[in-house]
Amino acid sequence: MYWTPLPDISKPHDRYGFVDEREIRIATGIMLILWLFSFFFVVFKAEFQIPLILVSIIVIDFLSRILISPKCSLFGSFVRIFLKKKDAIWVGSVQKRFAWTIGLILSSFTLYCILLLWEFIAPSPGPQMTAVSGILEGIRANLAQGSLIVMPMNPTIIACLLCIIFMWSESVIGYCVGCSLYAWLVKKGWMKSYKWQNCADGNCSI
Repeated sequence: MYWTPLPDISKPHDRYGFVDEREIRIATGIMLILWLFSFFFVVFKAEFQIPLILVSIIVIDFLSRILISPKCSLFGSFVRIFLKKKDAIWVGSVQKRFAWTIGLILSSFTLYCILLLWEFIAPSPGPQMTAVSGILEGIRANLAQGSLIVMPMNPTIIACLLCIIFMWSESVIGYCVGCSLYAWLVKKGWMKSYKWQNCADGNCSI
């Protein structure tokens, strides 16, 4: 079983189980705060060392949730200490796992871009090297001019903004964008359906 089975809800052969919506939302809120710190340092300071550490932790957390189980989540384990299980709001973990996969892709891409821009790794020859060189020149020019926003718009910023939007939506208003996308893909027949899985407020009903 991937996560918690529920006697009154789980169906036979359900290998995914359920997760506590409260735990997920609070853990996502903590990740959002760390991500905003990273975004601040990158955009306003062109500082990559602290974002590298924070984004790496987030990537590890996503990996542990997806490949092992939500119980191995760094943030989820911390939040679970303070929550009462009897008050849990159980939602299906299969669509959450899909949403976390999207988060892993975006955060891994952001981590790779940070390593490139910090010049910790060398970009590949060709268009990538040209793009990275152009971004670095823009950063240096903005720093020299004392600009407020020193980081020009680039794929790193776009990925960061998408993560902020998705995390904010999940933690603040309780709308899981990845879960809704999962439900849409199931309706299109592009993903396998697990009809007994449910979302908070039915926003990803299948």
